[in-house]
Amino acid sequence: MEKTLKEFKITLESRIQHASRIFIVPHKNMDFDAIGASVGMAEICRFFKKEYAIVTDDSIMDMNKGVRNIYDTVLKRYSVISSEEMTSYRTLEDLLITVDVGKKNLIPSAIVHQLDSFSHIVILDHHKEDEDSIVTGDKHVNTATSSTCEMITRLLKLFGIEIDSWLAKAFLAGIFVDTNKLKKNTDEKTLEVTARLIRRGATIQDVNDLFVEDFANDRKIQHLIDGTEFITHHIHSVALIYNRQDPDTWYAQSDLAQAADYLLPYKVDASFAFGFTGVDTVGISARTSGGMRIEEMMHLFGGGGNEHSAAAYLSNVSDLKAVREQLMKLICREDYYTVQSPTLTTDSVMVESSSENRPVVKKYSS
Repeated sequence: MEKTLKEFKITLESRIQHASRIFIVPHKNMDFDAIGASVGMAEICRFFKKEYAIVTDDSIMDMNKGVRNIYDTVLKRYSVISSEEMTSYRTLEDLLITVDVGKKNLIPSAIVHQLDSFSHIVILDHHKEDEDSIVTGDKHVNTATSSTCEMITRLLKLFGIEIDSWLAKAFLAGIFVDTNKLKKNTDEKTLEVTARLIRRGATIQDVNDLFVEDFANDRKIQHLIDGTEFITHHIHSVALIYNRQDPDTWYAQSDLAQAADYLLPYKVDASFAFGFTGVDTVGISARTSGGMRIEEMMHLFGGGGNEHSAAAYLSNVSDLKAVREQLMKLICREDYYTVQSPTLTTDSVMVESSSENRPVVKKYSS
């Protein structure tokens, strides 16, 4: 049975108190939620006067402007090391804590190879588990929670740890990115935490400023959105977002997430943004308002997520057409739709559905 947050707090405190040092690991290609959860866990380690380090191999040069803004301050306020540095001086008494991630393929491979050598591993996450999840009994994984930053804010309150204005801003940014600025996956508890962070000094304007990109990057994302295809299959509509004109363009995972979020309000069951994130490496960001099982779909690509947001990273891929073809096959499967689509009316079904049971594809251009 899953631990409540209060029960998890007791377990976490015990593990931290008995550890020699603590390594805090977010997922690769950190976003605001992963960074916020990492520094929140670092604050808990400091509270107990324990040696800790946030472990990441992400390059600051690959981060978008907003994430880089937060991460610049993280480097000044907290201990941050690479997975190679962690490997060089860790001991058997050290504790590993993963935040905003629970799957092996989403953390550095150097850490995956050492998982069995940790006597204890703690997980704090809000993404659905599967067979690739790290095995441990010390975890709090709640897919109904908006974000890991919501969890960490509540944990800090349970520990009686004060939140300053910068932390409040970082946590609120994490909640905003995983709820599309409170537009999805938000309940009463999320709003209570949001109000608490505002009382601690975070402002909506400061957080919104983190999401404002420079002109060049904004145009880059808009160009990506220009390549959107709207796929209509029976009573369902799905947006596929990729750069058809310049398919070799590289994107940060956060760019893909922004593009997927952008299309979600346009009466689609789901939106999928994909593009190269490195050499022969493709990222996919998936979003739905509830009409499609995107977490199960991303799981087939080696990724995961929750019922509203999901993502995957593909290696050894040199052609985006292959990714599109795989997504199209899944889009045509009725078992990946949860309910009758609210996005299309009966009249539009008669117009859009193909007599040969094939999806209708419409190109979009701004």
